[in-house]
Amino acid sequence: MAAKRVGPDDEPDAETVRQSHDHWTRCEAALIGSRITVAASDLEGRYTWVFNPPGELPTDLVGRLDADVLLRAAADRLAAAKREVVESGEPTDFELELEGDRGPRWFDVGVRPHYERGRLAGTVASFVDVTESKVQEEHLRIILRELAHRSKNLLSVIQGIARQTADTARSTQQFLSRFNGRLFSLSRAHDVLTDADWRGARIFDLVRSQIALYAEDRLASVIVEGENRFLRPNAAQYVGLALHELTTNAIKYGALSRDDGAIEVRFEKLADTPAAYRFSWRETSSAEMHEPDGHSFGLMMLADVVPASVSGAAELVFHPEGLQYDLDIPKAQLLL
Repeated sequence: MAAKRVGPDDEPDAETVRQSHDHWTRCEAALIGSRITVAASDLEGRYTWVFNPPGELPTDLVGRLDADVLLRAAADRLAAAKREVVESGEPTDFELELEGDRGPRWFDVGVRPHYERGRLAGTVASFVDVTESKVQEEHLRIILRELAHRSKNLLSVIQGIARQTADTARSTQQFLSRFNGRLFSLSRAHDVLTDADWRGARIFDLVRSQIALYAEDRLASVIVEGENRFLRPNAAQYVGLALHELTTNAIKYGALSRDDGAIEVRFEKLADTPAAYRFSWRETSSAEMHEPDGHSFGLMMLADVVPASVSGAAELVFHPEGLQYDLDIPKAQLLL
């Protein structure tokens, strides 16, 4: 049977009222617990009904204006949109920020003209909570800004490594070998940082990853003790480069060049300087260690570049039984 048409001055029959009530009940049930609010307002902007009001709005909206329940900026924006729709008969969409006990929340708002019995009776507005998406967008913007900053810093580090490596290399082949090795070391440090979502890198993970890059079969000869603390990203990069120089030197001349060689790595708070930690590298082996005649970039990296980059201090000593390296790192370079 065809639905009965109701004219502007006709009273709806019982069946029409029942169908309307069922329709509203289904709408209300569908919206409860969702992030969607639907509300109608009369020509003056007073709410006439509301489904599923958000926590930022009171539940007793009916009969009230936006200015009665919202802060001024949000109330003015929403009331202006309703007036615009009433005057033009055209729908409008915009984003609205509402303040609540949990902080600001954002809504995609759509305002449409509302007709009853063929006459404009006011507006119907939908509010879709998009706060989670807004927070994710802001988080993504922060990440992209941080990525741009880190990329610039990384390029500066690479440029410095290339320049200093070229200054001390005796041939193109030697330059490529040393430069590639240092880039691999930097890449491995970034792998450790990525695994920790770039919050930082644990010192023991850095040690093992750098040694494993060239001497994975000798990891059993390396003892790592002390506090496995998180280094901030910048410090992790440079400590990783220091570990690269220490590892490659140990493979060529030191503890990792002999079967009887051993390395002890410690990271602990300095007793006399509570605001600093010490990273120490101790080698022992039957290989007799001598201090190099020249001052290579590797030595400069350990003695000058790395400590300056972490605002710390370093000491490099060539004992006959093995190399000793101490790097003091301020507590500010750690995630505590």
